[in-house]
Amino acid sequence: MIAQGFATEADTQQHNGVLVWREGAAIIAPGEPASPSRRRVLFQLVPEPKTVKNRMHLDMRVGKDNIEKVLEQVQARGATLLHRASQGPHSWVTVADPEGNEFCIT
Repeated sequence: MIAQGFATEADTQQHNGVLVWREGAAIIAPGEPASPSRRRVLFQLVPEPKTVKNRMHLDMRVGKDNIEKVLEQVQARGATLLHRASQGPHSWVTVADPEGNEFCIT
């Protein structure tokens, strides 16, 4: 990235022996082999505030018996409970991360 002019030293850092972007974090599927085509969800910092509803919505499927425990864990990391809901036998909580991005724990 640096040698090709896509980034500077200040833009990058080493993580697990790999050069990565300093700002941004990704979630990859557990057990999926490292490759350029592996699935991931990338979280990237941007300068402007959130102004509209998310275009993509994430559900954290943790199982009915784990919802409250996971809710406590994400709140301890800065998430805000927005509301609780249910439909038929399904229930979930909708929360927002510190930047206002919404997701559900179900």
